[in-house]
Amino acid sequence: MRRVETILIVLSLAFYPWFLGHFGSAQILSYLRLAGWGLALTVSLEAVARLVNTVGWRVTIYDCPPSLGMAQLFFARIAGEAIDYITPPAGQFVMAMMVRDKLSMAIGLATAVVAALAEVFGQIGFITLAILISLNMIPAGARLFWPIVGGFAIALSLAAGFFFVQQKRPFSHLWRAAARLHIGGLQSEQIRVAADEADGLLLDFYAEHRTRFFIATLCYLVAWTLGPVEIYLLLYLLHQPASLRLALLVDGVGLLLERATFLIPAKLVSQEGGKALILAMLGYRAGVGFAIGFLRRIKEMVWVLLGLLSLMIHRIVVERGQDTTDAINILTADVLKVRQAQGE
Repeated sequence: MRRVETILIVLSLAFYPWFLGHFGSAQILSYLRLAGWGLALTVSLEAVARLVNTVGWRVTIYDCPPSLGMAQLFFARIAGEAIDYITPPAGQFVMAMMVRDKLSMAIGLATAVVAALAEVFGQIGFITLAILISLNMIPAGARLFWPIVGGFAIALSLAAGFFFVQQKRPFSHLWRAAARLHIGGLQSEQIRVAADEADGLLLDFYAEHRTRFFIATLCYLVAWTLGPVEIYLLLYLLHQPASLRLALLVDGVGLLLERATFLIPAKLVSQEGGKALILAMLGYRAGVGFAIGFLRRIKEMVWVLLGLLSLMIHRIVVERGQDTTDAINILTADVLKVRQAQGE
């Protein structure tokens, strides 16, 4: 599997020099210059989407301790998403690890994975609505019919597979995979025990908290609706004709393409190449789609860096502080034992 992934990465990276050579790097650079300050706007828009995503995760946490605030959940989530962007199996473990001082590791793991499934369902719901609203309103969109059908089949299969896996003790398998990546803190015995406990919590959640799952799915659906707004803004900044219906179609089909190429890490090709293909089929220059995809990748990398920074700060400040506190408690206990022994 790792060899296949390596081959896919190499082939995907080869796409970029080919595209720039075929369509001209000067054209792409001119589009990027046109966008300019709009990149900051898309980064800010992504902040809103990620905040709504955090609310979706919070909804899945029943009996949430009052001391666990939205800010801590937000930083834990962006750190987990950053790890997912690089090494997908480990993101949920990172999210749970960063809130384990307030929330038990088992509950953190279970709710993080439930939230991930709710996000998939929210995405499928958004894609369905986006295509139903836009496909019949854009004549050129009819040429996308079979790619859309194929993408839907893959997306639904992945969602069903994800749900099926959650019934088969996924955390124990995820822990082993994450531990092999040697990510700090994930190899501990505490996390292994929590993974075993979380496997049981998953089944209980789907049996007793279906309403929470539905609300979480709605939160993620709302977050996905900000994608077309971003595409509309980028088309406007690039001085291209735009409408929200067209942006809905581009984003909906783009998400299906990303699902169809899920084996390729970091959305290589599907981000830039996918947008170029879709917009070219809708009558735009391929360079416009490539530029939009590239601008979205820059935005994603900004958030990956913010997520990794959040994880680094947590490791330096919180975990080291906790280790110091544990050491002081142990030392205090030893001193008390010595005094008790002397008193006797």
